[in-house]
Amino acid sequence: MDWLYLFMEDYGYWALFLTMVAENMNIPIPSEVVLGFAGYLVHRGTFTYTLACVVGVAAGLVGSLLSYAIGYYGGRPFLQKHKHLFFLSQTKLSSADDWFARYGGIAVLTGRLLPGIRTFISLPAGMARYPLKPFIWYTVIGTIPWTMLLVWLGFQLGEHWENLLTYDMELFIGSVVVAALAYAYYHYLRKRRSQNSQNANRSHDDK
Repeated sequence: MDWLYLFMEDYGYWALFLTMVAENMNIPIPSEVVLGFAGYLVHRGTFTYTLACVVGVAAGLVGSLLSYAIGYYGGRPFLQKHKHLFFLSQTKLSSADDWFARYGGIAVLTGRLLPGIRTFISLPAGMARYPLKPFIWYTVIGTIPWTMLLVWLGFQLGEHWENLLTYDMELFIGSVVVAALAYAYYHYLRKRRSQNSQNANRSHDDK
């Protein structure tokens, strides 16, 4: 990956943008490497944390939209015939397809956080002709925590940022974000039940 480090050092945010677009188009460039190294460049003062995250999220959206367009206009026959061009395996395509078929639009959000199908979920969304506006929203919401956390970890680790590569970061970050979403949803339900209970008590008192 020395070429990638030199590319990012020489071309800065443009290199970050292009490599993350490629990664989100299923080209095998690990995001842990790209975003972790971006965090290291923040540590060195070459990048700023905010702009690195903004560029990473924007690139994730652009790459996902391009994958969505391939699925939308090419369809399954095109992908089956040319899957080698997009570094697809039948297993990964089927996993993403099954996940989207089971959970619909919310799969775009949750799929961005799951190992193995994170960058592939845009293809079945396009094939299913899922509405573009919610696709964009779910993609951005799912991309933000992934990007922010990896850049932050690279920044915190500094010279030792490559330690990120020794862990299954997709599984780790996916678990953290899913747990956070579950926690937020639990508290939302508690608050809603409390409000419903208060409304019921008021109605009873009015009688």
